[in-house]
Amino acid sequence: MNWADLFEWGGWFGLVLVWLSLGLMFIYSLVEKEKRAATRSGVLFFLFLVFLGGKFIFTPQVFDPFSYLGVSLGWLALLTIFLILVSPAPRGTIKVSSLPARVDERDVIFARFDLEKDSPLYEEYYHQHEHLRSRDEEIRRLPDLLDRSYWEKSPWEFALAEAEFDFIEELLTLVEQPPLSSRFTFPPDRATVMVKRLALYLGAKLCGVAAVENSFIYSHVGRGPEPYGQPISLQHPYAIVFAVEMDLAMVANAPQAPVVVETSKRYTEAAHISIVLAKTIQKLGYSARAHIAGSNYQVMLPPLAWKAGLGELGRSGIIITYPYGPRVRLGVVTTDLPLIPDKPVSFGVQDFCAACLKCARCCPAQAISKGERQIDNGVTRWVIDREACYRFWRQVGTDCATCLFVCPYSKENNFFHRVVREITRSSKLAQKLAVRGDDFFYGSRPQARSSPLVGLTRVNSPPHQKQK
Repeated sequence: MNWADLFEWGGWFGLVLVWLSLGLMFIYSLVEKEKRAATRSGVLFFLFLVFLGGKFIFTPQVFDPFSYLGVSLGWLALLTIFLILVSPAPRGTIKVSSLPARVDERDVIFARFDLEKDSPLYEEYYHQHEHLRSRDEEIRRLPDLLDRSYWEKSPWEFALAEAEFDFIEELLTLVEQPPLSSRFTFPPDRATVMVKRLALYLGAKLCGVAAVENSFIYSHVGRGPEPYGQPISLQHPYAIVFAVEMDLAMVANAPQAPVVVETSKRYTEAAHISIVLAKTIQKLGYSARAHIAGSNYQVMLPPLAWKAGLGELGRSGIIITYPYGPRVRLGVVTTDLPLIPDKPVSFGVQDFCAACLKCARCCPAQAISKGERQIDNGVTRWVIDREACYRFWRQVGTDCATCLFVCPYSKENNFFHRVVREITRSSKLAQKLAVRGDDFFYGSRPQARSSPLVGLTRVNSPPHQKQK
């Protein structure tokens, strides 16, 4: 075989690789019910199949003019693969330029809107924060989240979400109990392994340990059960941080009612894991506190999740995990049980988010920055407009989650997307191609789906009963 033959067959080999990749994407897109991606990958797969089949069906005189095009495309594919392999890895990281100041939970937007209008606490707060008054009062004119005025179209969904959140509030008395007097002693490495195993056994998908820095602790209570404005003094040196996965089919309804149902369900799961894990530690003789959704956080979860190695902070201001992207809900237990902290991870999120912009482009509230990262309280990050985000929540009656749905990292955690994630974490060129490929196959502005609640699409009745 001469060099000309090697060159030709090398080109055909590259073309076969592209064809097989398109076939794999077509199959996975069908399984995932991604119509646009399935259609586009399927059409390209068929065209390449016709092209490859032509080499064996048509005579050389008829096919040779197309053969040069096929060989050229194949070598272009091989050259792209080579450039991806030699492309430098993403180097962007989360930078902390100075020690962040402690955040007052009373300034958190949910705490502000928990204040009863014209009450003494309300007047005191806005007297000290006059710059927030007019914008907050404008938002207050809108119905609250889960307000009855939104229930007409989806009464079952909104009722379920409100029931879940009510249940979480009932758990507040369980978040912190005194430890038993007798204490078991464990090596820190063994204790670390066990708390992670327990969290995963109870339903978490990811779990890590972080050292609790002072800047991660809120300075004052903004939401109960402790008295409003009370200084927070948390002495626990360690935090067990975990994540529960949100179902992509539910998130894909953003910003419709199924999203808030999924949010409330996962917060309930996180509360269950937190409380049981904390009680387990207390029964072993150590102090522990479960921090659950609603009105119980004494620590800030995103920086703790980053420190615990669960993910990186993305453009949307949300932790991006490696297997599930931003479609997770976080939970945390702080404790004095001696543990070994994990280290932050970096898998290219900063560079990918800098090139992607999809969450900012699709955000219905235009609350996500399209610009560069800024230094905010000593941390270099993208700063979101929280008031604009929350205003949209009240306009639709649910939490939005559009940024969770459209994020390329939110794709299903299957073989195909794991391969793409692994390639993009090690190559900047792969990231740029992935951004363009995601826009082409899935759309630069993916459309939300209108699907029924996952798990409620049918009733499994006993055999002797007929469904009506």
